[in-house]
This record gives sequence, C-alpha cells and structure tokens, in this order.
Amino acid sequence: MLSKMITGLTASLVLVGASGAESAGDASAASARALRAAAIAAVEAEDADALLAIMQEMQSRSMYFFEGDEALCRREPPKVGLLAKPGFNFGTARTAYQTFNKVQRLEEQTCTCPQAARSFEEFSVEFLGVMPEDISETEMAKLREYNIAHENTVYRNYRNFYNKSCQDAP
Repeated sequence: MLSKMITGLTASLVLVGASGAESAGDASAASARALRAAAIAAVEAEDADALLAIMQEMQSRSMYFFEGDEALCRREPPKVGLLAKPGFNFGTARTAYQTFNKVQRLEEQTCTCPQAARSFEEFSVEFLGVMPEDISETEMAKLREYNIAHENTVYRNYRNFYNKSCQDAP
C-alpha cells in the first residue's frame, strides 16, 4: 500500500513534467508529505534530476532531508539548578523556550521546527543572560512574565502559519 502511495505521489510530482523545470514547478505546489515521498521515490528510481528539483524545493522550505536532523526538534531545557527541582520551573522554562523560538520562525516564515533555532543554553544566555544552571527566581519571574505576555498569541499565530504553510493541504 505504501508503495502504491509513493508511486502515485511520484507520478504526480516527478513523472508529469518531462523537464527539470516542470518537475520543480510541480514540487513547489506539493505538500510537505508529498515532497518527502517523492524524494524517496526519486532515490529509489535513481532519478537525479527529479531528486535535485525536489531537494531544492525542500531546501527553500527549510525542510529536513535526513531523519537525524529531527533530533533538534526534540531539544528541551536541561534539568539543572532550579529547573531540576520539583514544581513548575521546568515547564515554565520549556514554554518560554518554545515560544521564543516560535516567534523567530514566524518572523522568518520558515517551517523548520522551532527548537532547531537554538539550544536551551543559547536561549538562556540570549534571553536571560545566564547559563541554565545559574537561573534564579529572578530569571524564573522573567520567564513567567514572558509566557503570560506572549504564549497564547504566539501559539495561535504559529499554529495558523504552520497549518497554512507547513502542513499538508487537505
């Protein structure tokens, strides 16, 4: 079944156009899921021209080529200092980190996952001016204030952007 789906997607993306320019045009209209499937099919078919057009489109959308790249999307704050203690500090820090990164993705209008923008350590130094292990109640208060001021608006705007620009078309 997966093979039939990949073949069908490949036919619509890769085989419809005879030239690389036409394939690139088809790729630009394809959903993210269809692009990934077409890239796999182009590799299996050893169609270098189609693969190049697909990968160029994936690059223009800031999509990942390799599975290992997605590990960046799962980055979280380290459980050190106040972030390791029981309570809500870890969740507060994680929410601020994710929100801060989503703001950047909205400004850039890219579909790359928000956590790939920076590590939590980079966020901590940039936003708070201290390393994660040195976060005190003063920095936690700043994170709470940031979350209250931005979380709902940024979440809604990012969700709308992501659904419109990054998700598969219905």
